[in-house]
Amino acid sequence: MSATSNHATAQVERVLPAVPHEAYDAWLDERVLPEFFCPAPARMTEARVDARVGGDYRFLMEFPDREQVLSGMYLALDRPERIVFSWRCSDTGDLESVVTITFAPHGDNETLMRITHSALPAELIPRHLRGWTLIADELARRGRAIDDD
Repeated sequence: MSATSNHATAQVERVLPAVPHEAYDAWLDERVLPEFFCPAPARMTEARVDARVGGDYRFLMEFPDREQVLSGMYLALDRPERIVFSWRCSDTGDLESVVTITFAPHGDNETLMRITHSALPAELIPRHLRGWTLIADELARRGRAIDDD
């Protein structure tokens, strides 16, 4: 975690057993996203993606005790190296932050994925680290299946 004024950054890295373009594509595929982005006990009941710079996304997630809407706009799409999008969560009001995901070749047919969530209030860092860790772990577990659907 690094802090700049009253905002901080959450960062998670994982080596994925897939090549960079497969990992990249999974993040923009409405059919694949619900399988890794919202690990149990939650589930994603809506995934809408307009995968172009300036396009938006909207995810509806159901948790045992609540619903949550995530939305934002794609700020950069550099296949297969980087995806950048704004991030708004229904339970944090008007707060907007930025998520950058990078994909770099690593080892033999693997990818080093780095998720960096910036411009967060420091008190939200633990929650976002937990969430991004679950998502990264699920993607790493799925492995090659991310491109098989």
